[in-house]
Amino acid sequence: MNLEPQKTESEIRNHGGTARVLASLVIVALAALSILVVLDVIPRSAFAEMAGRTALVAGICVVSVFTIGLLTRR
Repeated sequence: MNLEPQKTESEIRNHGGTARVLASLVIVALAALSILVVLDVIPRSAFAEMAGRTALVAGICVVSVFTIGLLTRR
């Protein structure tokens, strides 16, 4: 007899969907930065710093989403 509540399919999709949205936003941000580097609006040294920071922020967001998901499980 299993007394734990079963996860619905929508709950499982919700966490994956949030991670996909965050990943999509990071990809768009890095693409925009790359375009600005190609057009010489941003120097290459500044791009390396911004790309690293963007990746770190994305990692923090993904970890936060999954941690909140773990905490909200019943």
